[in-house]
Amino acid sequence: MAHTNPPIRYGLLAGALSLFTLVYVATAHPFSMSFKSVDSRWQVVVDGVMGGLSTGVIEDTSNGIMFSGDLSLENNGGFSQIRTPITQGSLDGADGIEIEVRGDGRNYIFDARVANMRVMAGSFQHKFDTVSEEWTTVRLPFTDFKFHYFGRLMENVGAIDPDMINSLGVTLADYNPGEFGLEIRAVRGYVEGDEDYDARLARLGEQLGLIVAVQEEPAPDLSGVYAGRLDRLAAELATRENSQRSQRMTMSASDSSRVMELCVLAIDRGAPLFNQGQREACASIYEVTLASIYALGGESMDEDTRTMLFRSLRDGRRMHDASDRAWHYRAAIDALMRTFSGRV
Repeated sequence: MAHTNPPIRYGLLAGALSLFTLVYVATAHPFSMSFKSVDSRWQVVVDGVMGGLSTGVIEDTSNGIMFSGDLSLENNGGFSQIRTPITQGSLDGADGIEIEVRGDGRNYIFDARVANMRVMAGSFQHKFDTVSEEWTTVRLPFTDFKFHYFGRLMENVGAIDPDMINSLGVTLADYNPGEFGLEIRAVRGYVEGDEDYDARLARLGEQLGLIVAVQEEPAPDLSGVYAGRLDRLAAELATRENSQRSQRMTMSASDSSRVMELCVLAIDRGAPLFNQGQREACASIYEVTLASIYALGGESMDEDTRTMLFRSLRDGRRMHDASDRAWHYRAAIDALMRTFSGRV
C-alpha cells in the first residue's frame, strides 16, 4: 500500500478524472510522526554546551511526549531544545507543519533542519504560542520559516525546501527563566485545502444522514479509535437501514460522487496507517467505508455491486489477521472505484 506525496484536494470529484488519477490522489498523504515508533529518536540539547545551566527532559505520555525542564539565563545560557531526525523527503509535497500541543502559555520555536545546509546551530524556525493546560492545533506554513544561526535571523538565506528537511525539533528560548512543560501529541505535514480528518468524517456522515461521534483526544494507537467509530457507525447504519427500507430511491450522480469521495478518503487515511504497521486501524477504516456505501446505495444499487459489498463485508469479518482483512477490503474499494468512476 505504498503512496506518493502530491497535494491532496478534496470535494466531489469531477467526472473527467480518470481512475488512475483518482487512485494517485487518494493514496497521497503527508508526513505524520508516530512517537511510539523506532523512527522517533528524540534527544535533548541544552545550553550546557555553552556553559549554561538550563535543563530539559523527554518523557513518554499516553498522548505522545512531554518536553519539560527549567530555563536558566545564568552563564550566558537561555535555551532548551529537543529534536529528532526524520527521513529526508518525508515532507515533500507538504505546505507546512501542523502540530497538536498542550503547553504552559509560553512561546516556543519549531525548528527544521535541512540536508543541503549543514550549519552548526543553524535551522529554519517558526515561533508558536501555547495556551496553558489546553490542547491547541497550530499550523506553521513553510513560507513563514526563517533561517537562524546561533539565534540570529539570517536575511540572505532563501526559503526552506521541504524535500530537504531531515530533522525536526522544538526549542524554548523566550528569555523567561523558570520551569516549563510542553506536551506534544502530533507532528505532521499538511497540504493547503486538506480538511481535518474528523471534519471530513463528520461532513460525510451528515451527507449520508448519519451521526458520527468524534473522540476529542485520540489515543496514540489508532486501532482502538477507529474500531470504536466502527461500532458507533454500524449502529447508525442499522438504524438507518430499518427506517428507510421502504423508501429506496434510484442512486443519483450525487450519490455516486459520494461513493467516490468515501473511497478516496478511506485510501488516503487507511494506506498510511497500514504502512506504519497499524493494520487493524486500516482495516477498520476500510470496513466503515464499505458499510457506509452499502447503506447509501441500499436496494437501489445494482445487484452485482450490492452482492459484492455484502460478501466482502461478510468474508472480511471472518478474517482474524488484520493485514489480510485490510487487503481484502481494499480490493473491494478498488472495485467500487472502477464501477463508479464513470458515473460522477
